[in-house]
Amino acid sequence: MDIHGSFETMFAAPSVREVSDVVPQMLPMTVREEFIAKIMNKAQEQKKWVLAFVIGTKPCFYKFYGSVVAAAAADLPFFVIDSNQHYDEILTYGRYEFAFQDKIGVSLGIRGNLLQKSVELLCKLNWLGHHLRERWPEVPVVPVVLGDTIMCSIVPAAWMFSRQERCIHNEAGLRSMTPVSMRDALKGISADEFIHNQFHGPWQILRNEPFPEQWDTFVASAGSEFMFAPTDLNREHLLREGYPPENVFVTGGVVVDAVDLKLQHKPSRSIFSIYPQLAEGKWIRVDIHRRGNLTERRFRELIGGLTKLVRRGHKINFIEMNATRFALEKYGLKDELLQLATTHPNFLYTQVWPEFAHVIEFFNSEHCLAAFTDSGGVQEEMNLLGKVCLTCRVNTDRPETVMKAHGNILVPPIDSDLMVRLVETVINNPGLQEQMRAAPKLYGENVGAKFIAKINDLMEQGRGTFSWAHEAIGLWRETSVDQGLVRGYRDGKETGISTAS
Repeated sequence: MDIHGSFETMFAAPSVREVSDVVPQMLPMTVREEFIAKIMNKAQEQKKWVLAFVIGTKPCFYKFYGSVVAAAAADLPFFVIDSNQHYDEILTYGRYEFAFQDKIGVSLGIRGNLLQKSVELLCKLNWLGHHLRERWPEVPVVPVVLGDTIMCSIVPAAWMFSRQERCIHNEAGLRSMTPVSMRDALKGISADEFIHNQFHGPWQILRNEPFPEQWDTFVASAGSEFMFAPTDLNREHLLREGYPPENVFVTGGVVVDAVDLKLQHKPSRSIFSIYPQLAEGKWIRVDIHRRGNLTERRFRELIGGLTKLVRRGHKINFIEMNATRFALEKYGLKDELLQLATTHPNFLYTQVWPEFAHVIEFFNSEHCLAAFTDSGGVQEEMNLLGKVCLTCRVNTDRPETVMKAHGNILVPPIDSDLMVRLVETVINNPGLQEQMRAAPKLYGENVGAKFIAKINDLMEQGRGTFSWAHEAIGLWRETSVDQGLVRGYRDGKETGISTAS
């Protein structure tokens, strides 16, 4: 029997397909060569690292503000790498609000979905890493990645593989947790007991969400040499995962300096002149964008709960994020909300506010009753400002704001009636509100200056951004490395053999 013939009879002849359009079309990256050369030459003369602050998303501009100002004050060589994945005026306004324009040395111009962005980052940073190595072989360039964006996971991999240098991860150790009582949320538990269990009951790790941010932050630390954590809890997570204590530092929350700045300098035009409705009474500001909350059942329950709160007379300001708009349109809910805005003056539907100053102005005002959010940064901001936070998640990567400070409550978007009960429990309980507003501040002060001081300290100690196992345990340190090429393999050829002292 002809086995090959039988196969063709049963399954048809095997076919071969050639696919040529596998690599996505990429926009060119922009490199300010003269500016970069000035920074690199300065570092070469001073025998210092060059810090490359990596901007991923809109919040990165104000989260990096303190570190960038401190680096400039310390005369430390640095430049900014801007992913440029956001290019409209609303999402890039921070570039001007925090004066980043003249500090950007590289604009990557990445586009597309998460996978395409990852591919582009790997390719473009590979080129950039080798380009800097060829011109300045003796100068360490250390990217500083922030928090949990896609830049955090991909940049360390690209840099380590192209230059054999590891990154610095600031805002490291963000690990999501949930109260054990969350599993009882749909079993008729009372709102008071549910809140009490969040404040005083046991918690557990639950790293499924936010997605992909929890993956990003986890991988970021794996590709970084030094980790700077906002709180002791974040450091404990990192130590439990095996990172060496001498490489993990607690310096505070990265948003602290920007919040302090905006408390001192008001915007040229008040948010209350842009939206006069907000100056009447107390409002709950809603911003939702996490992918888990945009799954159909959760999103419908979420919108259903907000609609019930509006119809019960509570003042709600709904912020239309890009992701929110997509979900509203996908599930056919946008017209319903727009109609609600025309019939209920206590419902204000707005676009994203470009200025961080406007967000802080509102949060810090008497007209802010609470933030209803799924943002991690907003949870920190409300703690810093002494305001009530209602976090629309099943878990949170800022659990300390709930279980330690008691200034934040998880309001999971799993049942609209449960959401209403939890929110109204807070609204109708002035004593609980006062307790939440009096929450201890968790995220420190002068955080950017502390970060840069520690960087200077590491350089003075002669610490490097990559170590072999024999170096890590103190057997000996490498003293001669072919800096022209990365140790290992390049273009299929073995290169750069290091020699021991």
